Amino acid sequence: MAWVKTIDDSAAQGDTAEFYNILKKAPFFGGRVPNVIKSMSLRPQAMQGVYHMSSAISFGGSSLGRVREEMIATAVSAVNKCHY
Repeated sequence: MAWVKTIDDSAAQGDTAEFYNILKKAPFFGGRVPNVIKSMSLRPQAMQGVYHMSSAISFGGSSLGRVREEMIATAVSAVNKCHY
């Protein structure tokens, strides 16, 4: 498994800290910053861009609805042997 350097919540500053706080308030993240987003924390603009793009096409943003989106994501993750 690859290890990616990330910025921990307690060490986050500036744009990264501000964005972490936004993510922690999102109802679907349970008060935490998901590791898949945190993996881009060294590049805050990339982290925000990927989050906004994925939010536009998932989390109920498509015509499929949230339940179907999650079902597809779960099936794809299982096929790829990915725990996300």
